[in-house]
Amino acid sequence: MSTAQELPPAPMHATRTLSDNVYRWLRDQIVLGKLGPNEPLVEAAIAEKLQVSRTPIRESMQRLAADGLIVSHRRRWIVRQHDRDEIVAIYEVRMALESFAARFACQRATDAELAAVAQLCGAWTEGTGGGDFVVFNDRFHSLIVDAAHNARLARTIEQNHLYYFNSQVAEHYAAQDVQASHDEHIALVASLRERDGDRAAEISRRHAEDALALILERMF
Repeated sequence: MSTAQELPPAPMHATRTLSDNVYRWLRDQIVLGKLGPNEPLVEAAIAEKLQVSRTPIRESMQRLAADGLIVSHRRRWIVRQHDRDEIVAIYEVRMALESFAARFACQRATDAELAAVAQLCGAWTEGTGGGDFVVFNDRFHSLIVDAAHNARLARTIEQNHLYYFNSQVAEHYAAQDVQASHDEHIALVASLRERDGDRAAEISRRHAEDALALILERMF
């Protein structure tokens, strides 16, 4: 894994505060696996890389700790290493939340929103690598969550996705793993367009359950 000193500079979005930009950049380094479990976050190195003071970095660390992404260890921040039971608990919550999101999307989504989900699903190119599939998978499920039209649910689901192991396990995806996951996407799209809430909820629950099984098999 890269160290903080080796990370590329982050573009600063004009409509966000400096603290928000630093937080999002650090969060992405962790979620995408560029900073690995137990790796230290060195304030001085991050400040030099991003050309910011330590104040927004310290604010960002507090937010990352609240997200459960970093922990304090020997008076410094390190990327949190989740154990097996924690990962199981995270995915059990994901099963519940995403099944509700799919059910609500069946009830509340516009035809245009469902068409966008279907279009994205159909745009996936078989054979693309596992890391790319993680990005695609997140976008696909985000569209469904948005179509559920529940902002509080969307925020909770987003927070529950912010874990390095989602990207880490993608490095070990075989072609058949990617295809099996995408087959579930196709089935989910069909149930959404038929507005079959029960089936959409069950497919979403099973999809998260299958992802958990793969993580436990490959990481433990």
